[in-house]
Amino acid sequence: MKKRTWIIPALLLLLTWGAAAQTDAAAVREAVRSDRTLAYGLDRPYDLNPKTLTPSPKGYEPVYISHYGRHGSRYAYTAKTYTVLLEMLREGREKDNLTARGVKLLEDLEAFWEKGRYQVGDLTPLGWEQLGGIGSTMVHNYPSAFRKGSRVDACSSSSIRSVLSMSSCCGAISREAPKTSVYAHQSILDIQATRPNIGDRNPFRYTGPEIGFPYPENSEEFFLRHFPIYPEVLGRLFKDPSAALGKRSAYDVFFYYYMFIVGMNSLPAAERIEVEGLLTDDELAILWETDNYERFREYLPYRISCSSIVDDIISKADARLSERSRGADLRFGHDHVAMALFMIMDLDGFANIPSSGDDLIGSFQTYRSPMATNIQFIFYTPKRGRAGETLVKVLLNGEEARLGTFTPKDGPYYSWSEAKEYLSGRVALFVNKDAPGE
Repeated sequence: MKKRTWIIPALLLLLTWGAAAQTDAAAVREAVRSDRTLAYGLDRPYDLNPKTLTPSPKGYEPVYISHYGRHGSRYAYTAKTYTVLLEMLREGREKDNLTARGVKLLEDLEAFWEKGRYQVGDLTPLGWEQLGGIGSTMVHNYPSAFRKGSRVDACSSSSIRSVLSMSSCCGAISREAPKTSVYAHQSILDIQATRPNIGDRNPFRYTGPEIGFPYPENSEEFFLRHFPIYPEVLGRLFKDPSAALGKRSAYDVFFYYYMFIVGMNSLPAAERIEVEGLLTDDELAILWETDNYERFREYLPYRISCSSIVDDIISKADARLSERSRGADLRFGHDHVAMALFMIMDLDGFANIPSSGDDLIGSFQTYRSPMATNIQFIFYTPKRGRAGETLVKVLLNGEEARLGTFTPKDGPYYSWSEAKEYLSGRVALFVNKDAPGE
């Protein structure tokens, strides 16, 4: 096949960069300042409270679920979240550069690190609970998809926290729907459905047009412009903040400092370090926005590789519908994959990229990808004896979501044939399937 020309898709993407944000950036800032949990961003705990859902369309019943989910709450994914601050505090003690609060934090962090050094990246009990709750909720909300003879197939990235998250979710489904056959697995053969954005380690990875970062500031410049008060914040721990930084980058220090503080919410209560007062609500909100900017920069290129998951959703759904198989296909992975999917599919306006980086939070918010975040496609077919096309609705973290500006048939329900065409068109914006070797 002739190699596809990518000028037109690239132009279409560029046009979306100037589109108005779906939510006013100022309103988002106010919301984050008013609700500290939003400022936790990617470390925001999952909300397992029941959601209000639209009843099934008349004459239809849910028969199949296609899911992509992030692992549950964990210890920090990198040791630097703890060690950067720990090293600074230890240096401060040696040089008599600690305030009373700095001394107390050092004592707490050293005690935590004795055990915490062996738990970096591990799933916490809260993470296990979150995924079990998600599995139970699926069965409770859509019991007709888990009748006798139904089948659940689950796959995970190679990350242990993802594998354990899969185990918790599948275990809950087995308990709630004992007549459902559940099979869970992990393999490089599943990589296109779980964590395709691992570069050269993925032998099946998609390729596509490179489109650069749309804003002139790098993440450090963005941080320094928005958070010039960082010496004042460090002054709560160090008598001389400048000496405490030394040759370290303030941006790097606060990148980990932010994760250190918000990550406490995922840990068992008995292990948490007291972080109250280290940041005001306004300061935490600003640090969330700077982290949000960096995550967008990091995740934007993943739209190419992670498009394989959309193709996997389409192909497996078509196979299930064709064979009239009830149940679910579950995929478990990571936040960077989930947020790439938000942008690929344009879930709730995530594909809109405003012209100014200061307006980015109007359409891209990391708090929409909390621990255990999940996307679910719920498929509906006519009940026995009735005729009609297959319908589908999309849930983001249990709440009904929309696919860009694509028009549903009724309420949150889309025609699957039309939704499939829409999703394939979105993938075509990012992926060069006609390139040699693809």
